[in-house]
Amino acid sequence: SYITANINVNSPIKCNGGTASLTVLASGGTPPYTGIGTYTRPAGTYSFTVTDAIGITSTALISLVQPSPLFATSASTTIKCNGDSSIVTVQASGGLAPYNGIGTFKHIAGNYSYTVIDSNGCSVAASGNITQPSAMNAISTPGIIACYGGSTTLNISCTGGTPPYNGTGTFTVTAGTYYESITATDAVGAVAHIVLKVIIAAPLTFTGGSNITTTFGRADSSTAFT
Repeated sequence: SYITANINVNSPIKCNGGTASLTVLASGGTPPYTGIGTYTRPAGTYSFTVTDAIGITSTALISLVQPSPLFATSASTTIKCNGDSSIVTVQASGGLAPYNGIGTFKHIAGNYSYTVIDSNGCSVAASGNITQPSAMNAISTPGIIACYGGSTTLNISCTGGTPPYNGTGTFTVTAGTYYESITATDAVGAVAHIVLKVIIAAPLTFTGGSNITTTFGRADSSTAFT
């Protein structure tokens, strides 16, 4: 009888650039056969020839296809204030949908990598880097209340963040013992607070003859950041 060659696909190509497992079989003719067995091949068209014991041959053809490449992309929102987080959106295309690992994720400043896996188990990573502004600092330069009942000026300046700043400049502080908060903001809304402690100046006092004891008040400041 005539010899017939057949090809069975044991496992197809699941990922772009991968390989398939094939088994080449023969029937009819006069065993034993040469050319039969298991083969691994990438995408493409192939022919396999088997030969029986008396030299009769048969050829089988097969075309192996592969999925399109799997791609993952990511985009991140801008961090406006130092210490805040970004929202990273991961999307996928190609391969075989649906995908695992896509969606939106919250991430702090720095490097990130998210792995996307398609329905065939193929994977690809979406990576990137998120930056943030430097920390915003508010700086106060206090003045001196030289006379009882007087006032002083206080200069507020900022560093870091995203210039220009609001809330900076020179402020007049009157005498008294109390706390006052001055808020500075930068161009993207980051906030820094200056908390002032203003102390009343004592009046001039005289102790005998030409000995004069004088006490002056001053404006102190401490800084708190948000």
